[in-house]
Amino acid sequence: MLTSFSSFLSRRALRSALRGGLQYVFGKRGQRRVHGWRLFYKMRVQVMLRSPRPITGISRFPTSRLWVDQEAFPRIKKLIRRAKHTVLIQMFIWKDDVLGREMAALLVEVADRGVHVQISKEAVGDLFELHRDFLGTKDGGDGMWKRFWNHPNIRILYETNNDHAKVFIIDERIFLLTGMNIADEYHHDWHDYMVELRGRHFVEHYLTNGEFSGADSQTRLVMNSHHSKEIRPAVMDLLRSAKRSIVVEHCYLSDQAALDLLIRRSHDGISVVLILPTETDFHHYANMQSVSRILTEGDRKNLAVFLYPKMMHAKIILVDRERAFVGSANLMTSSLDEMGEVNVLLQGRHLNAVHKLRDILRQDILRSTPVSRPPRFRWLWKWLTWLQL
Repeated sequence: MLTSFSSFLSRRALRSALRGGLQYVFGKRGQRRVHGWRLFYKMRVQVMLRSPRPITGISRFPTSRLWVDQEAFPRIKKLIRRAKHTVLIQMFIWKDDVLGREMAALLVEVADRGVHVQISKEAVGDLFELHRDFLGTKDGGDGMWKRFWNHPNIRILYETNNDHAKVFIIDERIFLLTGMNIADEYHHDWHDYMVELRGRHFVEHYLTNGEFSGADSQTRLVMNSHHSKEIRPAVMDLLRSAKRSIVVEHCYLSDQAALDLLIRRSHDGISVVLILPTETDFHHYANMQSVSRILTEGDRKNLAVFLYPKMMHAKIILVDRERAFVGSANLMTSSLDEMGEVNVLLQGRHLNAVHKLRDILRQDILRSTPVSRPPRFRWLWKWLTWLQL
């Protein structure tokens, strides 16, 4: 405990937290900018110039696949190792820990064989990196990090766009979106998801901020960017359209409009199930206030609330067992309305990703503790709830 506290108070940790906080307060708000058209066409040129033959075989894979917990980063690493031309990464938090160094070393490895790597790192994420902050590696003495920052095939954009998305794009055709940041806890300890999409149209949609269609009959990208905020309308439409059931597994739940709608849907006779973590890195009291509201104001016959036994970082909405909304967006007002986010709407009862998600949610409920009464709030809890803690 003493070591952890001293790490928190280290000069590097305080500098990182202050930098991230200032970027959040005074930086650009509600924007996501990945240098869309310019980067998109640059990637197309790299593919055309460097590919000895057309890329084949991708059509044998399903359009969407779901990966959970410790499945995710081995899959990310495998796909990056197979990259032939380009790797693009948008990341909110990237820590200088075991996983963070492994990812950096892997990118140096693929860059050495000619793959062009573009990384867009969100400066606001520094607030959560403390003494393992990403920017602090730039001027450190570690040889691997020096190669990473100075490699001719690696371009790093460190910007304040308030972009909470976590995205990996490989060879312009493989699109990975997740709630997982690059840090040890996301790989080893926390419960979270990643969706793998196959298709050039998803990449085009993301890189051009939606100017190209990012949808097919079963899969649709939904984004918050600097000129379009699609996440809240998609969430509210999804909840309103439920005919039988709504399952929400989220780490941070405090948006009052979303809560109002969940309460109203329970009175409409819709089964509403909430799965929240027993403990979180923050937002615990705000979550408990939401639990209190929904159990007090909702129809108990149609409500069930469960507390997952460990830290869960998921952002899942499953409606009628056949439509799933997965990605980086939390059910917090700032996430729904302001921050850059990327989610995917998966539709189809027999879609493999949706089928797998149903099984995981069933297991999560069996592991969780049901909440039968609203939690009691002391006066201090109310202040912490107001602070979104």
